[in-house]
Amino acid sequence: MSFREETLVVKIYTVIVITAGLLFLFFNRPEYLDYNLIFYIVAHIVLDHMEVMLPRESGSVSVSFAIDLALIIIYGPAVAAWAGFSSLIHKRTFKSFNQLFYKMLFNASQLALSAGLAGYVYRYLDTSPGQLILLDDILPIALSSCFYFLFNSFIVMLAITLSQKLSFWGVWLTTFRWSVPNYFATLPLGVLIAAINNSMGIAGVTLLIIPLIVARHTFLMYMDMRNQYISTIKALTKTIDAKDHYTHGHSERVAKYTVWIGQEMHLQEDLLEDLEYLALMHDIGKIGIPEQILNKPSRLSDEEFQLVRDHAAVGAEILSNIRYIGEHADIVRHHHERVDGRGYPDGLTGDEIPLGAKIIGVADAYDAMTSERIYRRPMSKEEAVQELLRCSNTQFDAMVVEAFIRALRRKGEIR
Repeated sequence: MSFREETLVVKIYTVIVITAGLLFLFFNRPEYLDYNLIFYIVAHIVLDHMEVMLPRESGSVSVSFAIDLALIIIYGPAVAAWAGFSSLIHKRTFKSFNQLFYKMLFNASQLALSAGLAGYVYRYLDTSPGQLILLDDILPIALSSCFYFLFNSFIVMLAITLSQKLSFWGVWLTTFRWSVPNYFATLPLGVLIAAINNSMGIAGVTLLIIPLIVARHTFLMYMDMRNQYISTIKALTKTIDAKDHYTHGHSERVAKYTVWIGQEMHLQEDLLEDLEYLALMHDIGKIGIPEQILNKPSRLSDEEFQLVRDHAAVGAEILSNIRYIGEHADIVRHHHERVDGRGYPDGLTGDEIPLGAKIIGVADAYDAMTSERIYRRPMSKEEAVQELLRCSNTQFDAMVVEAFIRALRRKGEIR
């Protein structure tokens, strides 16, 4: 989305943060520039380019905070602020200049403010300016680091809240909770860089950059493994969807809607990730149903109908043997249950049905209603929403339906 397309509130907020950042930089210019400073700024830029994207590209993490913290300890707030602002020199800025420049300028400005103000917190509490005495400086380092994290998170979370019309707490649960371990992991490295700089200079610091790169590579490998895992699941679900000529792409759409609902309900990221996998494979039990039954244009016999109904239980049995998500296989088993107890396979009611099953059930029903079937035309999105509302508190959980409707409106799917 371009700056012109943002709401007035987002535009005003963006301009305020950018202006504050630039004013801070103007009144906090480094007193000198030497090779050491150039080295640290270049290192900051390089580490920024080695960021790792979070799931669903909801954000990114990098290990450049270690450089920021080291500069706060060694040089103070002015240098740290300018190093933070150097994140503007990023390939994304120039790759999509017209669309992303205001976002990159906003991000660079808030990083400058975060690092600079955290530097002032450290300077105010530091009892030995220009030196690193670990026992004396533990409290200043801890408090300035906490300030950096909280201020940085608050500024960005508020921007996302205003831009995407999400709740502030929901943004934290679904996006920023991922960044907490990254900050705590890089904090000791920042202190170590400052200590090595004071004793060995940048030659010693160069050796410490290697563990930072290794840490980034380890996290990148985890994210790559996750992406390969989900790609394998998508390939399998496409095979299942291909058995039914009228459900092409059904599983991926159900997974997308499931994530939308989960985000709207502020579910934690780890649960949201599990639900995405389960939604992709919610129909895996259909793998044993003959295609002539799935594509039968006339009414199913009682035996055929029971075979179709069994797919939820069969799918849960299959998933129960898969590591990580097997413990949540009951969500797939119960995604056709109804809150009034008339669903299958176990006739559960109300709170007996897992929340994840209720969410996937709503997403599944909506996509089924808005997709073409061999026995009927597709409903419009508005018609499907009205049907969800009509069946609230009988077939569907009303809270889940309301969250889905809010998500559809936020995404521009309906008015």
